[in-house]
Amino acid sequence: MNLKKFITSRGPILALVVALLYGIFIFVIYYTGYHAMPTNMDKLPVTVVSSNQQNTKLAHQITKSLPFDTVKTGSDLTKAKKNLNNRQTYLVIHIPANFSRNVKANKPAKLNFYLNESNQTSVVSGMRSVANAIGSSVSQQVILKKGETMLTKEPLIKLQTQLQKQETLLKTKTAQEKQSIQAAPASSRAQLAAKLQQETISAKAKINNAATEGQKQIQQKATTAYAPVKNSVNVKIHTTNKVSTGLNNSMAPFISNLAIYLGSLIGALLLYGTFVKFAKLVGKYRSFALMEMAMVIIAALGALIVSATIIGMMGLAWSKLWTLWLIHGLILFGSYNFNEMLILAIGQIGTALNIFLTMIQVVAGAGMVPVATMNEFFKISHYISPMFYGIRADFNTMFGGPAIIGAMTGLEILTIAVLLVNLLIVALRKRQPMLQFEQLS
Repeated sequence: MNLKKFITSRGPILALVVALLYGIFIFVIYYTGYHAMPTNMDKLPVTVVSSNQQNTKLAHQITKSLPFDTVKTGSDLTKAKKNLNNRQTYLVIHIPANFSRNVKANKPAKLNFYLNESNQTSVVSGMRSVANAIGSSVSQQVILKKGETMLTKEPLIKLQTQLQKQETLLKTKTAQEKQSIQAAPASSRAQLAAKLQQETISAKAKINNAATEGQKQIQQKATTAYAPVKNSVNVKIHTTNKVSTGLNNSMAPFISNLAIYLGSLIGALLLYGTFVKFAKLVGKYRSFALMEMAMVIIAALGALIVSATIIGMMGLAWSKLWTLWLIHGLILFGSYNFNEMLILAIGQIGTALNIFLTMIQVVAGAGMVPVATMNEFFKISHYISPMFYGIRADFNTMFGGPAIIGAMTGLEILTIAVLLVNLLIVALRKRQPMLQFEQLS
């Protein structure tokens, strides 16, 4: 009887519901979110830059062979590099002005690939693979085949002319022999005609054999002569915003913001308990103000220590400490308020829903997959994700990229909006809900 009461009470029933919801929905979030890579790699824009009109045909061939939906073309390498730094394009393929000239002169030619390493690991590795594949394709299929054709064309024409002359001489000789046979005695004409036919067949066979052997020798000479060109197209990948080797480094912006956000998730719950306690003593508005001031102090102190630890572990320049401190301080303060919304609205049980929001931000924060590859749900979610702005700012500060002003502005707007929502919730609620866990039994 006691077991039945225990199983049918609210606590076990809620535990079962939570187990089902988390088991199903978290799997759906991760499975659908990370399905974007590598199947959606083709949604990332890339750029092909040709510095000479002589390279137009090659640029067109490369553009057609690229597995991307958006391939921009142009002749301004400086502009393409700027777009790469701003993440408006993810790979720049540059065909130098002297490329075709060097190929025709049998000199080494270079294809330049520019890659921004201050991006998600999946993007960087994927673009490296594309660069190597394109370089190999150009080297083996375009340069080698066209070069061998150029080397064999003239000798084959000469061989064909020689063979045509031999065939003409054979026809003339055959015609003369036929006239001689007609002048010979009738009794020997059949024997002479048979002999002429046999000699003609033998001569044609020699001409055909000479043609086959000549073509073979020309091809061998072309292959031997063109052997130095086989590896003459050097694929050179130029990287900007260099990231130290190791998955831990490339994922550092994601890991740092996830760690800070998880800390705010628990911290928001603890701060709420203090808020409820002081609301009874000094009033809800004053208690709310005290809670916000406490968030500022904790965010400033905590972000300083966390940022210093990150710089020490990653070996970054200490000059970046103040920028990272600003980023992480704003992230921590904004995340506190973001997690506080549901807790202020429905009490401590709001933390369970905040965990779902955290899981969504793991994908929508764009720490491992870029926004361009996400499905529509995550593309919309990233706008209201504190982690997205923090991860973007950390990428730019740790490894390089555009100024963090845009990311910080987005975070500040989101934080102000959330702060106003929290203040509205406090104003509308007459009494703050406080869950007594023993009531669940």
